[in-house]
Amino acid sequence: MTKVPGIDFSSGSIGHALSNGLGMAMGARLSGKDFTVFSMMGDGEQQEGQVWEAATAAVSKKVSNLIAIVDNNKYQLDGPVTEVNDIGDIAAKWRAFGFEAHEVDGHDLEALTLLPRRLKADRTRKAPACVIAHTIKGRGIDLMENETGWHLGYLTPEDSEIASQEIMSKEI
Repeated sequence: MTKVPGIDFSSGSIGHALSNGLGMAMGARLSGKDFTVFSMMGDGEQQEGQVWEAATAAVSKKVSNLIAIVDNNKYQLDGPVTEVNDIGDIAAKWRAFGFEAHEVDGHDLEALTLLPRRLKADRTRKAPACVIAHTIKGRGIDLMENETGWHLGYLTPEDSEIASQEIMSKEI
């Protein structure tokens, strides 16, 4: 968080991102500042009770300047989300909690950037929003794609070379 402008919190423990984002969004409102807070989470993180406590509070307080973004790549540290603790339809859960829920192809950069911008610009919104970005873990790099081990994996120099060559060989 100290290296990238605009990143004000980098969560280590899963479940904390939305609570911190909620605090920042409420702080903006209380201090009369006009900004939107984006809170990034993983799909496995949706298993944490603290996420849903923050979601309930955000809806109760009508914190419309909070936009949650969930990377729905279907994997977490211990394996596929469906095998560890299946959370079901993520969008339906967010809607049930009172958020506006929107789904997008997380690999479509235009759609992925336009949707949050549109939500931020919508001054008629009275509820917080959630963007579920459907992605493929490690997409485009054969040794990483849909491989749980890369969840916290670090690239060796050899792996880095393989991945770089594979990325550079793809047509954009």
